[in-house]
Amino acid sequence: MEEYIQKIKAKFSMRDIEELFNKLQPLKVMVIGDTILDEYCFVNPKGRATKDPILSAEFKYEEVYAGGILAVANHLSSFVSSIKLVTLIGDRENRLDFVQKSLATNIQLNSFTKKDSPTIVKRRYIDSYRNNKLFKVEYINDHPLEEELSTEIVNFLDKDMPNYDLVVVCDFGHGFINEAIRRKIEEKAKFLALNVQSNSANSGYNHFTLYHKFNLITLNEDELRTPVNRRFEDSSQILLDVHKSTGQNMLLTKGKAGSVYASEGKLIFAPALTTSVKDVVGAGDALFSMASLIAYLNAGDELVPFMGNCAGAIAANIMGNKESISKEKIMAFIGNVYKIEITKYLDSVNNTLSNMSIENIDAFTSLLLETYNNDKTIYIFGNGGSAATASHFCGDLIKGVSYGLNKRFRAICLNDNMPALMAIANDISYDDIFVEQLKNFLNKDDLVIGISGSGNSANIVKAMEYANQAGAKTVAICGYKGGKIKDISHLAIHASVNDMEVSEDIHQLILTHCVKRIITKELNNTNVGEVYSKRVS
Repeated sequence: MEEYIQKIKAKFSMRDIEELFNKLQPLKVMVIGDTILDEYCFVNPKGRATKDPILSAEFKYEEVYAGGILAVANHLSSFVSSIKLVTLIGDRENRLDFVQKSLATNIQLNSFTKKDSPTIVKRRYIDSYRNNKLFKVEYINDHPLEEELSTEIVNFLDKDMPNYDLVVVCDFGHGFINEAIRRKIEEKAKFLALNVQSNSANSGYNHFTLYHKFNLITLNEDELRTPVNRRFEDSSQILLDVHKSTGQNMLLTKGKAGSVYASEGKLIFAPALTTSVKDVVGAGDALFSMASLIAYLNAGDELVPFMGNCAGAIAANIMGNKESISKEKIMAFIGNVYKIEITKYLDSVNNTLSNMSIENIDAFTSLLLETYNNDKTIYIFGNGGSAATASHFCGDLIKGVSYGLNKRFRAICLNDNMPALMAIANDISYDDIFVEQLKNFLNKDDLVIGISGSGNSANIVKAMEYANQAGAKTVAICGYKGGKIKDISHLAIHASVNDMEVSEDIHQLILTHCVKRIITKELNNTNVGEVYSKRVS
């Protein structure tokens, strides 16, 4: 996914996306579809009822969300100036007050009433502890519209629809959009974005093939496969074939596998942008809403699935249609996605830290204190970034830990003596730059700390081998698989990660901060803290 994000980022900056949103603002949008109220009844399952083979549950609380076309209209409302919502409600328990209160202020409601019908309600029962859905009950009359009502809607669309730049249709297959309404929408829409859903209420009867003309359609794999009777073939190939035969832009949603956009005879693949999912209800509607806007702008085919996936990822982490997407949420999400390398790096550091051996770090601290108490010397060394870590830690032992104590740590960083290093490297061998210095100083029971990301640096290995032979105690600070120094040392602080930078970060954190803090507390040395406090006060 990182490569994909980098390509999108290189082509579309945050500023570019913000400018696209500004272009959307003047648009007038007509939104057409079924009103659906999503009732979420949260319960505490108690187990099997004693007298019947059914689940018994205790009611906890209920929330009602504006779903269906209401959710789509609210998603769009943050991006455009004006929305006309054309929908169907029932004459029984029409819930019109709730509908009106749930809509954004720039949405104008134009509702038609179906006789002998409730406003559609989908009630889901949710385990309040795990957020798992238990079952669903639907209140719906999906029988065909009476001819008089159908004619009224068609006449309204015929007159009003030409005033709108973009027409967004969600056909849920619940008895609202019939043949006459479809044909009128196709005739009058300047730009038609379409979503034709298959669900448990209409399965097998509501296919995208009912429409002959559109500018964009979004659909999932079942909604693509079923109408063309191609159950087992690759869905991307089916998408391309249907796209080429119709000439229409099509966006296929594939859940955690991302989405595929068919446009101008080619396919564009876009990965899913989240691995966390709270509730998939409404995620497809959010994706459809955003993709419709971007497709209308014709700002780049790559942007349609990317922006759609951004909206879907946000909605997938919202319970039902409790909240809508917005410009602010989309921009914040994209900002985080564009920082994926930072997130990935920090995750790698955190994962590596979580797998470090606390016991070995504690044993390392004990070795340092034992060396200190026995008036022995600590020798530290490394190459490159590891040399910087060695120098830093040596400085902390000499001053940071020792300041104010009568008895001080005796620590020497072998890579700090540049004249000696250069002379040995020039006259003997670079492999000997540390071992030759140890031969001058090392005594039995001294502590030798070799730092190497790979664990295989020849000069580190050679010095550690000599230290073992001389009766010193050895500690390997290493990364990757640990290398040779892990095998030959008495103790290894191993950051098991195949990344040099992460390995060096871990070594710095443990050596110069964690271990230093532990030793300072063990010695009850408050002097350094007092000096720092005076400096920053």
